Amino acid sequence: MNLFVLSELYPGNQHVGWSVLSTLEEVLSSAFDTVFIYPLPNQNILFFKRYRHRIFKSWYKIQDLPTLGKGPNILLVVGLGPDFLLSIFTVYPLWKKFALKIAYLLDGFDYHHLDREVIPHLDYLFVICAEMAEDINKNLTINTAFLPLATDVLNLGSNSTHRCIDIISYGRTDPTVHRCLQFHFHQQQSHRIYFHSTFSHPKVFDIKEHTKLLFKILARSQISLCFEASQVPRFQGYSPILMRWFESWSCGCTVVGKRPFSKGAADLLDWENSTIEIPDNPEDWIPFFEDLLLDKYTLITNTKRNYRECLLRHDWRYRLKNMLQNLELPITENLMNEITKLREKLNFETM
Repeated sequence: MNLFVLSELYPGNQHVGWSVLSTLEEVLSSAFDTVFIYPLPNQNILFFKRYRHRIFKSWYKIQDLPTLGKGPNILLVVGLGPDFLLSIFTVYPLWKKFALKIAYLLDGFDYHHLDREVIPHLDYLFVICAEMAEDINKNLTINTAFLPLATDVLNLGSNSTHRCIDIISYGRTDPTVHRCLQFHFHQQQSHRIYFHSTFSHPKVFDIKEHTKLLFKILARSQISLCFEASQVPRFQGYSPILMRWFESWSCGCTVVGKRPFSKGAADLLDWENSTIEIPDNPEDWIPFFEDLLLDKYTLITNTKRNYRECLLRHDWRYRLKNMLQNLELPITENLMNEITKLREKLNFETM
């Protein structure tokens, strides 16, 4: 099986929001015979969105068409939102040569924005929220399945007990909680370290470099703040488990915040202390965090348990195996070997 991946993480795309693609690409590269194709946005048609197919056919362009191999050739489109599905038109001359054309969207979106000209050309769509999959299946003519996010636990996970950062907060967070914590823990007399973003610019110098550093920082953090996202407009009221949960769990952080509540979420975080709910009363926040930080037994137990659960079921390799099974495709030898390595770590590193 030859896998051709249209990826939105094109060279030069250093927006931190697309870092979710970084770990997935690493696993796709090692577990399959993968050819990555990076469509670039076609700047000539940004002002012709409404008439894109009549004028240019696609928002995206590639320099050269890939050379297909023998045996089944599979096309996988991986991006954040539905607009990137238009990149499928860049390989239009090869469509009939692909045994399957599938897509996986890694963020929240309004399913009404799925382009009606793209849908007939896709055999299957995977999304990160169960209710979203149900809504698409009810209203559109494309087979859609729920496939949760994950991360590269095998190469980036950690159950280290040496953790010098007390609390970490990155990306989207609760601004009221943030103000409370930074006011209290940034006092000169406080011996706690509350590590958080201090800038708003969305770009980094290098996504892969940023990802590796983030995992190192998480592996030195005791508590990671995570808040469910149903109030964020692009999630349309859905509340999926987002990337920060899997990143934090895989690095052994104790997750504190508000847990996601979308269908299927409870089954994915069904172990003790997977997310510790922050008190509703702001006056209780500082005593709550201080008490938790003093409870070393609970923090260390959470580190080992969260890391173990990710080795057991929240690595990208398990998601890709589920995808192949859903599509009735064979599991590659490389993928099975890497899942075996996860199980070996499970047996030796979590005893």
